[in-house]
Formats: sequence, structure tokens, C-alpha cells
Amino acid sequence: MVLTQEQAEDIKIQLFKQIENFPDENKEELRKYISLLDPKQLEEFLKKQNVQYPQENTNEKPINPCIFCSIIKGEIPSHKITEENKAIAILELNPLSKGHTIILPKEHLSTEKMPNSVLSLAKKTAKKIKSKLKPEDVKIETSSFQNHAFVNVIPIYKDGKLEKRKASEEELKNVQKKLQTKKRSPRKKQETKKEEIKEEKSENKLPKISFRIP
Repeated sequence: MVLTQEQAEDIKIQLFKQIENFPDENKEELRKYISLLDPKQLEEFLKKQNVQYPQENTNEKPINPCIFCSIIKGEIPSHKITEENKAIAILELNPLSKGHTIILPKEHLSTEKMPNSVLSLAKKTAKKIKSKLKPEDVKIETSSFQNHAFVNVIPIYKDGKLEKRKASEEELKNVQKKLQTKKRSPRKKQETKKEEIKEEKSENKLPKISFRIP
């Protein structure tokens, strides 16, 4: 049964109240996303996030949708750096320092159940940050929000203070460009084949030598 317009508006109001408990960097994106949903889309969103919504003649209140799950599903935009089978790396919108990155397990897990592959991606990301952004050190620490575990990868610069600030879209895109994993191009194989063909052709063009028996 699709929600009525009145029910949808009531649920949105309740969700907006819940969003106030989210980190500052996530409020605006999630609020904008939810506000644009029609009743059918809102119902689908709630189902995907396992969010309970009030039925007729009940006093149920919606549960907070997991913002990290929404980011992983592509329902909320992010500045992605790397994606692997079990985790993704995205830039923090309100970084403590330039290049501050968050590693998210694709499954909704607590820190106790976080797979080693997530920490492995965090270490690889830290190594890339050191190479591209040249901080003095990179701090790696696990945390959790809405019971969804994640790993902070925080560059530490000389004489730089770790203070949260809102990064501009331009800054995020520039950092993303430096850190983003590029897909390998198959050009090398093609070039090798071309070189082999050229060699074969050149061999075929060599003059034939005939031997005369005296």
C-alpha cells in the first residue's frame, strides 16, 4: 500500500527531526534527498533502509536511516576514492585535515565484526595519501556511527591543527583527483601486439638470399 501524501509529509517531518542528530556534513544532503521523494519513492526508501514508518492507528516512529548504507547504495552522493569488494573509501566532507578519508564496510557491521579487508584498504589509502599529499604522518582509527563501523584515515601535517571545517566542492574534487584509483588501461597489450605484427612484417620484407653451388 502506497503512502498517502499526508502520511508522506508526516514521515518526512519525523525524519528531518532525526536528521538533526546526524553529523553536520551529512544533514544537508540527506534532507535535500528526502524532501524530493514522492510518497511511493519515500516508501521504497524506508523499506531499503529497514526503517519502520507509522501505519494507520499506530504510534510507531521511524528509526534513523543509516546514512552510510545510503552512501554505499549511491542514494546519497559522495566523493569516492576507491571501491573494493567489501569496502569503499570516500572523502570526509568536514575534514580534520586535507585528505581526511573514511573507509566504509559495504555491510552494516559493528566495529567488532569489521573484516580485515577494511583495515587493509585503510592502510593502502594511508600509503597513497603519504605519497600524494606529503603529510608528516597518517592516523588510522576505527569508529562507528548508527552502529555502522568505519575507519578514519587522517593526514597529519607539520604545524597543522586537527580542526573540523567544511571543505569546498572545489577542494574535495582536487583531492579526489589526486587520490582516486585509476582503472588500468589495456593499451600496453594492444601496443605489444602491434609491435609483434610490425616485427613479423619487417621480417617478411627481408631480401631472400639464394645460394649457388659452385
